Amino acid sequence: MSNNNTFSSRRFSLLFKQHFIHNNKLLLYSTVAYVGVVFLLLSLVQVAENFYPHDLENFRGFLIGFVLVCGILYTGYAFPAFRSKESSINYIMVPGSVLEKFLFELVSRIGLILILLPFLYWVTFNMQGYFFTLFMKYTFEPVGIQYLTKVEIPDEVDGLFWFVTLVASGVMLGFILPFTGAAMFSKQPLIKTLFAVAIIITLYSAYAYVVVEHLGLANYNPNDSLWLIPNNVADAYQFF
Repeated sequence: MSNNNTFSSRRFSLLFKQHFIHNNKLLLYSTVAYVGVVFLLLSLVQVAENFYPHDLENFRGFLIGFVLVCGILYTGYAFPAFRSKESSINYIMVPGSVLEKFLFELVSRIGLILILLPFLYWVTFNMQGYFFTLFMKYTFEPVGIQYLTKVEIPDEVDGLFWFVTLVASGVMLGFILPFTGAAMFSKQPLIKTLFAVAIIITLYSAYAYVVVEHLGLANYNPNDSLWLIPNNVADAYQFF
């Protein structure tokens, strides 16, 4: 067995190989299920809109929803070997350091997902659009793959930096929170993570209320810069 903090690219690649060999059917079924759900929901929405084809605005809206929801569900159950004692013992005996195994989960649960889920969504979106054109009189305008990363800056935002930072940090937070919970909890990690986050937000809100109302901070009339309260949309992007 190797030291906990060592890293070997060969062992790291073998972890990936072992994972895909042992879970190839599960990964295939999961991919088919994801594509099927995306196709079905896009079709139901199109039927509800009198079969009018989806456009770029629909593409962006559904992209965020599908990637976040499915990605959080997948990331929230990282470290599956530690859900039971038997599988934990087998996984610990696999040659590889703790660092390599942790990085493997991080890359496979977040890194690859941030690439594969948007790409599969883009393929399914265009496939669904072309499928409906076979039976409808409308013309479907395909969406290029560049729109997976291309963003439009709102008029209220002065510059690209704060808007991209807001989107990127929000997406990463959505993935890192359930991943951290999966590393902490062995049973039902996603549910316990959501419960822990709810408790933290509740305690923070209660603390802020006590400070402002019962300790009388509001009576000192602090200015907006002290409160860090945004006064407009541009300040809101920067604040968050």
